[in-house]
Amino acid sequence: MTLIKTQDKKAFSIECKTATRAEIAIYSSIGDSMWDDSVSAKSFNQELTGLPSSVNQIDVRLNSGGGDVFDGMTIYNRLKQHKAKVTVYIDGLAASIASVIALAGDEIVMGEGALMMIHKPWTMAQGDSKDLEETIDRLNDVEEQILGIYERNTNLSRPELRKMIAETTWFDADQAIDMGFAQRKMASDESVDMAASLNNAFWIKDKPQLASGQEMVNNKINEFRNNVKDFLAR
Repeated sequence: MTLIKTQDKKAFSIECKTATRAEIAIYSSIGDSMWDDSVSAKSFNQELTGLPSSVNQIDVRLNSGGGDVFDGMTIYNRLKQHKAKVTVYIDGLAASIASVIALAGDEIVMGEGALMMIHKPWTMAQGDSKDLEETIDRLNDVEEQILGIYERNTNLSRPELRKMIAETTWFDADQAIDMGFAQRKMASDESVDMAASLNNAFWIKDKPQLASGQEMVNNKINEFRNNVKDFLAR
């Protein structure tokens, strides 16, 4: 078993299991974050291109609350362009742009208790009215691109998907399979152990069933807001 150069194994790793099979684990946010572990498109591409040419099967283990749209889109496209068959295993969560990355798989497999979440893209902006109007235009552009990916890979129409992202919609395994976001549930011998933790997961505030961690969630949100204020004040 050969280990390709890797970042923090808990956040992101690419590992050759055999000469023809590799495993990618993305257990982190997407983008180049200064506040937590994350996987950027640049680092992902560097490691993906470092795989031996003999690899014809890539297993992607995914547990991510999302992050930067364009890094996520790049990761999605790099996986789609790879000659290997790609199987995506959603071990915990595929939310926001991570739901797009999941759809790069030739097969998408939902783990027991795993969830998917889709929503409208959002950002932070400052400037005059023209600047803000341009930001809205870019958000609308991004939304249409994401809707296009969902529409091509699911059983849903664009109007149905538009309504779902406007409402922030969560899917369990059965719902994801029914709607075409996944093909099957994970078999017992395909699963991995996942810790029941809300660490680095401020996005979880949108899921009422997980409200028991609300205090931790609120602390994460406040910490994030303070970091943003400090950064913008520089």
